[in-house]
This record gives sequence, C-alpha cells and structure tokens, in this order.
Amino acid sequence: MVSFLKLTVINDNEPGEGLKNDWGWSVLLESDRWRILFDADTQPEVIEHNEKVMRLELRSIDYGFLSHYHADHYGGFEYIGRVAENLKVFVPPGPSKILKKWNLNVIEVRHPGKLMEDVWSTGPMGFIGEQALGIKVDSIGLVVIVGCSHPGVDSLTEKLQNISEEEVYMVIGGFHSPSRRVLDNLAKLTKYIYPAHCTGISGKMYVKRKYPEKYREVKTGSIIKIGKEL
Repeated sequence: MVSFLKLTVINDNEPGEGLKNDWGWSVLLESDRWRILFDADTQPEVIEHNEKVMRLELRSIDYGFLSHYHADHYGGFEYIGRVAENLKVFVPPGPSKILKKWNLNVIEVRHPGKLMEDVWSTGPMGFIGEQALGIKVDSIGLVVIVGCSHPGVDSLTEKLQNISEEEVYMVIGGFHSPSRRVLDNLAKLTKYIYPAHCTGISGKMYVKRKYPEKYREVKTGSIIKIGKEL
C-alpha cells in the first residue's frame, strides 16, 4: 500500500521563485514505493533547470505517465530520455513514436484499470483519448492527477472513483477552462481542489469563492505531502 505521497510541481503556468516556467504541466509523484513523473511540460530546458534547482534526481524515477499527446505535456520527455534511458512511460494510444525516438519504453494503456497496486488509469477518454491517474493513499483516500481534462475533470475523477472504489481526497491539474457546472460536479466528488495549468483565472476564482474550504493554490515549485511520512 501507499502510506505517503509527495507531489512536487516541476512546472505550472504560474511561476515559482527561482524556477523557470512556461505554458505546461509536470508533477513528480513520490511514494514510499516508487517515483512517477506525470507529464513533462513543453521544454526540456525547463525540466532540466528546475530539476537541478529542486534537486529532484529525475534519473532515478521508476515510471513516466503521459496524459495526452499535446506538446505542453510531452516536450520535456526529451530530457528524461537522456537521463533515464529506457524509462517505462504509460501512454494513451496515439503517436507514441514521439517518445520512442527519445529512448523511452512506451507502454500503451488502452483500457481503464490498475497499473500497479493502488495506482489506476482512467484509460483513454474523450475525442483526444486523454488519461488521468489515481493513487490510493492509505487512510487518506484517492489522489487524482489530471493533465488538461479535455473529457471533463469531473468525468475523469468520477471514472477513477468508480474503478478504484475509493473516496476522492484531492484533484490536481489542468481543468481546461471548465464550466461552473463541471466545477460544481467536481466539488461533490472531492475534499480538496488544486486547479492548475489550463484551468484559467475564472475557474480558479469560482472555486475559491464558492468552495473556499476545498480550494488550494498551485504554482511551479509547489510541494504537497499526503499521509504519514516514514
């Protein structure tokens, strides 16, 4: 089981002090059992710089996870291929040759289900075929990480809740300029909401005003710790 989870935002649209940033999204997930890189921003240079500043040692990650094939989520995998050659990367069906040419070991996820113990993928959803990741933290609940939420952040979250049969603790990532209806649906599903990347100012402010007890801010360099650290 996963008893502790640390999320480090390597890049978000919102800048962090002393760090590079651009339009993109990348989060390092570290548990007491593995290290997973969720998406890899737009530019290899941003990932490389922020890795060094935050001392993240990305060469020692165990897996990569790509939400969808947009450049602001896969561009930095070029750098990962240089420092962690043959890394296994869970990807949705699509132009995976992009990652293969960077010496990454692509594993296509075609259906919703478990990737490893206490870790699930929605499988490809919507017309883009985007996937999201769910991680069960013992005694806490399900942590949901999304990329751009083209299929709807509420739909992705509900899918992970259903396949994991776990209550959702938090959702973090890009919500793709969501409607108020989508955000209201999301608020019913989760305890905390961490809107980032492509959510937009109006979406963030709506959650902050209507659900202040759920809203949490995110920026490049944010660190979130969940569960009991050993």
